[in-house]
Amino acid sequence: MSDEIVDATPEQVLAVVEQMAGLPWPDGDEWLEWEIDGLEGQTSFLMHVLPLAATSDAAALAAFTAPVAALADQRWGVRHRFDATRFTDGADTASYDRRSAPAGLVRSLGAETAVWWRSGSDAVVLIDSSAAALRTSKAAVLVLPVQWMAGPGAEEDALRSPLVADFLSGDENRVLSAVWAVFETRDPEVLAPLARALPAVEKATADVELGGALVPNRSNLDHALARIRLHDRGVCLCAAYLSHQFYDPAKEEHRRHVRVVATVANDRQWVPDRVCECRDCGKRFQVEQGEYHYTWWKWTEISAAGA
Repeated sequence: MSDEIVDATPEQVLAVVEQMAGLPWPDGDEWLEWEIDGLEGQTSFLMHVLPLAATSDAAALAAFTAPVAALADQRWGVRHRFDATRFTDGADTASYDRRSAPAGLVRSLGAETAVWWRSGSDAVVLIDSSAAALRTSKAAVLVLPVQWMAGPGAEEDALRSPLVADFLSGDENRVLSAVWAVFETRDPEVLAPLARALPAVEKATADVELGGALVPNRSNLDHALARIRLHDRGVCLCAAYLSHQFYDPAKEEHRRHVRVVATVANDRQWVPDRVCECRDCGKRFQVEQGEYHYTWWKWTEISAAGA
């Protein structure tokens, strides 16, 4: 690619990126060439690489990558910053940091930093050197196992999370407090350690007596663990609304997870249904509120905004 920006929309770029995780890996040090939907890339033993640009027009490159990053924010949530200058393979390195490998490729494209998102068990890394005042600015997307973007000891760090400690405590009150904390958050910094420690959490909570009168608290624990798995797969957490009856739309709006955009009369209930739009992905749900021995809410997906 010489003095060129790929002819593709942000939607097309991300559609290719989502397919890259399923590409085969080469044997040894060879590189595999591939093409998906008209975009060409290569795969090494470590990562799949989709070149996006090599151009003398830095402004045009920045204008191209900005909406790609914005769409990635919508698709995968939190955007992480990766400082490639922190990780090198110099002789004075006391111990190897696996982040040195992606950092080397970032620097080889003329950039000092990159941004990345977690998509399930993979990391999607966007490199753009348009801000570096180079003769030729370059951009590419990498897809690689997420552990290459996390430093050594990430698993041990997860076990130091307060919520992980609560789940592992075996104490009914602490476990239930952690369950409701998971219900209430979409913060990746809170959920990521839980995802890394999930096998330990599942084992520690398997036999904990959690009580519950009308609704067994074991079902709430199971849903909290399912919610952590959704986060770990990169699925928007509004998907959890469909499988649990205690998501109060007023509370979800207060947490800024959704916005209530309309109400719809419901002849079966005293309270009209609310139409809620997810602030992260734009999906819309019609929410029925009912009463039995307790108040419940049934969320039904209806459409995305503007669909």
